[in-house]
Amino acid sequence: MRILHLISSLNKGGAERLALDTVRALNSIPGVEAQLAVMSPLNEYAAEYPDIVPHILNAKVTPSVSGKWEVHLDDWDGLLREFKPQVIHSHLFEAEMLCRYKMMPDVLYVTHCHDNMHQFKRLRMSEVLHKKRLTEAYERRFMIRRYRDGNNHFLAISPDTRDYFVTELPPDLAKKVLLFPNAIDVARFSKKRASFPEKGKIRLVNAGSFVPKKNQAFLVEVMQELKQRGTDAELTLAGDGPLRDSVKQKAEQAGLSGQILFPGKVPEMERHMSNSHVYVHSASYEPFGLVLLEAMAAGLPVVCLDGRGNRELIKHGKNGFMVHPPDASEFADRILQCVSDAETWNRLSLGAQEFALQYDIASYAQRLLAFYTHSQTSPRV
Repeated sequence: MRILHLISSLNKGGAERLALDTVRALNSIPGVEAQLAVMSPLNEYAAEYPDIVPHILNAKVTPSVSGKWEVHLDDWDGLLREFKPQVIHSHLFEAEMLCRYKMMPDVLYVTHCHDNMHQFKRLRMSEVLHKKRLTEAYERRFMIRRYRDGNNHFLAISPDTRDYFVTELPPDLAKKVLLFPNAIDVARFSKKRASFPEKGKIRLVNAGSFVPKKNQAFLVEVMQELKQRGTDAELTLAGDGPLRDSVKQKAEQAGLSGQILFPGKVPEMERHMSNSHVYVHSASYEPFGLVLLEAMAAGLPVVCLDGRGNRELIKHGKNGFMVHPPDASEFADRILQCVSDAETWNRLSLGAQEFALQYDIASYAQRLLAFYTHSQTSPRV
């Protein structure tokens, strides 16, 4: 089976890591050839995935309500002629637009719903004067026609995302939305398990882009709370993004410059996790939470906020704690509960590792292959 995965870029992110891990795992299965195509030359994962050489496309489809679409398909058409995929599996909206502009007969199309893509939200009457929403409604209409033209299925990464697409898509397409939780390379993060802080400071870690929904500023408040209680804690905020400087400034103003570290994008996140004691996650909206599973695989208990899509991952008191509504004092309580004694920390740590095993990429790839095979042969609705 020839499977083509298409993604808009290989910037640091959960969708990008999943696409890379999936292609690697599929290629380990006899009789499968998987290729990754990318619409941007930027590859922030080149060092981590030297075995995967993505096909770089100089191709794009930019819609226009006026009808003056910008369409560049030569590279894409050439790849299709050369690779002859039986499955085209797309990640993120830009990739959706490119591979659905011209539908190929007898190809299974798969839309990976990594989050609640706002382009698919139905236009409400209160939004008819909003130019952006009108543009998105135009794109939605185009995509729905294309989905109906081909054998298209939808994989939703969490119950929250599944419910969103079932609600926002027409009923005939909503029936093709399947809950298919994400996966990680468990072995990569479990090679060196974290350990209980016998003495010294408590090391906390967080990874993610500095954007509003990731809400790292909340963790500064948590660190202030821990400091007021006399707790010796250190927090590493790995990642980059537009809000990084403002969060850093907030940390400085709180007198926490020495306790909150900003290393930027790190190539070996597993090393930071194995050297930490608790993974803290402040996202106010989280479509799934791959990084939570990565932390669990490394043996870290997780303390997080309710981001909706991560609800299935946190088993309260077994692999970590979910705090809702957001409250810095309660969040600090839960961190201290995780490290209150070695027995508690080890119980949560082992619970986290056992839970992460359910989401290993090897078994995920086998399920995905079975899904492709079944969906190719099932009648169109």
